[in-house]
Amino acid sequence: MANLIRRPKIGLALGGGGARGLAHIGVLEVFEREGIPIDVMAGTSMGGIITALYACGFPPERMQEIALELADLRNLLRFLDLTPPERGIIRTDRIRAYLAELVGHDRRIEDLSMPIALTCVDLYSKKTIYLTHGNLVEACMATSAVPGLFPPVPYENYLLVDGGVLDNVPAQGLRNLGAEYLIAVDVNHLLSEHSQWSDLPKDATIRKFLPAFALDFYQAEIIMISALTNLNLSKAKTNLVIRPPVPSDVNIFFGFTHALDTIQHGVHSTEEVIGKIKEEIKPKLRLFG
Repeated sequence: MANLIRRPKIGLALGGGGARGLAHIGVLEVFEREGIPIDVMAGTSMGGIITALYACGFPPERMQEIALELADLRNLLRFLDLTPPERGIIRTDRIRAYLAELVGHDRRIEDLSMPIALTCVDLYSKKTIYLTHGNLVEACMATSAVPGLFPPVPYENYLLVDGGVLDNVPAQGLRNLGAEYLIAVDVNHLLSEHSQWSDLPKDATIRKFLPAFALDFYQAEIIMISALTNLNLSKAKTNLVIRPPVPSDVNIFFGFTHALDTIQHGVHSTEEVIGKIKEEIKPKLRLFG
């Protein structure tokens, strides 16, 4: 029986939520500043894209620069192509080309600086798929392929859509990668009676573009995702959940123009728990036989 003092293997799961996911950049900023190591990562949708960028070596400062570039509506609108695709309502060619420009067209998940898993749902098997190998750009497109908005992505023997359908904050993906201390960031949560819609201003951008029935449908979807997320986090025995209080007008459809404020919500919510994280990941005496 050998004794060894070591810290647990730390995993970070970043959840989906459209522009709300920019809060993840603030979380990573604090982790780097405070010297919190990350051994493995998993992400869904926007959380998956940020996971991929970080594993490619993009520091939080560079990701913030990219987010602020997208906060300029002129830059954001250049990605929008409403020419109807075969499935979905928005073509993704320009988004795919931009991601390839950032990370490299032929970059593969298994060649990144750390093990990561990008979460998707396979329409064939109706199961959650955690992508840990293969083309990174296609994996990013698959994890963020919101059903109805973007077309599903063929990937090996799968037909993949946004992982948020079944696992929006993929703590289980961290377990699969061997993580022992799990930190999850949920940007799409509902806090008791407070939701993304309870304080939605009457002049909110989303009200101007979506009819009331569409807002009702989306709110119902958020309720389902939130309930399923809580169940999944419990099953994975997540050690800590960070929930940045992102304002209601930042959502899957709109909110990139509030990029800096959203990132700061990630900073502040992480600063509130950083002491707890440091205490819990301290190297401890472990027995190995």
